[in-house]
Amino acid sequence: MDDNISGFFGPVTGYAQPASGTFTLLHASEEGFFELYRGERAGRFRIFKCLKPEWRGSLLHETMLKKEFEIGYSLRHPNIRETYAYTEHSDLGPCVEMEWIDGVTLDEYLQRGRPDGKTFRRWASELCDALSYLHSRQVVHRDLKPGNIMVTHGDGSIRLIDFGLADRADSSVLKAPAGTRRFVAPEVLAGSPADVRSDIYSLGMVLREMTSGHRRVLNRCLRKDPQKRYRSAKAVKEALNSRLWIYGLIAVLAVLLLAVLLFLLRPAPVSETEPSVPVRDTVVILMKEKPQEHAGQKPATKAPKSTKEEDLDRIFRQATDLFEENL
Repeated sequence: MDDNISGFFGPVTGYAQPASGTFTLLHASEEGFFELYRGERAGRFRIFKCLKPEWRGSLLHETMLKKEFEIGYSLRHPNIRETYAYTEHSDLGPCVEMEWIDGVTLDEYLQRGRPDGKTFRRWASELCDALSYLHSRQVVHRDLKPGNIMVTHGDGSIRLIDFGLADRADSSVLKAPAGTRRFVAPEVLAGSPADVRSDIYSLGMVLREMTSGHRRVLNRCLRKDPQKRYRSAKAVKEALNSRLWIYGLIAVLAVLLLAVLLFLLRPAPVSETEPSVPVRDTVVILMKEKPQEHAGQKPATKAPKSTKEEDLDRIFRQATDLFEENL
């Protein structure tokens, strides 16, 4: 066997006998092809994903379901929903049997408000870990969005779900560009195949839903040119957790402060038309020649802001803008 050929090293296992018990419909998309049921096997709840009745028996849509199973079954990560088996059920037809997660989608969670800063950093790290693992397995999710991310009720962790549009490097079927228009990368909308950088764009869109901060990181994720985005989810995680930019910002502010001090302490220019007067004589003159206020004289108006003060204002505005850009 050629060592350069990609593929499975053994038969794809995990095909199970039909589950018994009552099935509860959890979700049926109006425009999609699938339905989600909660069932039971050996005393544990499971999720069964099957085709809607009108699509059962369709070779194309059954191929989609099998591809989702084969990709999901190959993944084992604490922040990715587990896939257990491919089941033929007498009432539901072919089903993908998966882990049941007690929680809500991130989309549902965000309807109540954004997470606090600490929670955001933890969830963002978990999501980046899941995506890094996915990409290490040469899998591109292609449909990363809040609706495909679960927040568990127990420990409040993140789980990446729904590989219905996912693609793998060694797969030869269903390779057409896919995703959800609001979260998909612009090059995919233009017809280019999705890759790791497309997932990075979608990751940036999800993170933007979760926070109003970290604009520097998010803006790079969302660059129109894929080559200018982060090269991996790991790099996104490091950028979110890095504090190196703070030290750079402190250095910039220190330079600005030094420039202000030098500006204030520099000697005032001496006019060539006026003779210089010794400091001692100047003090005597000021003491003897105190200006007299004349009756009816208008009080002196406030002098307009000097050029020096305008320059200082400009420096501080630039420092403030720089600080806000790096938040």
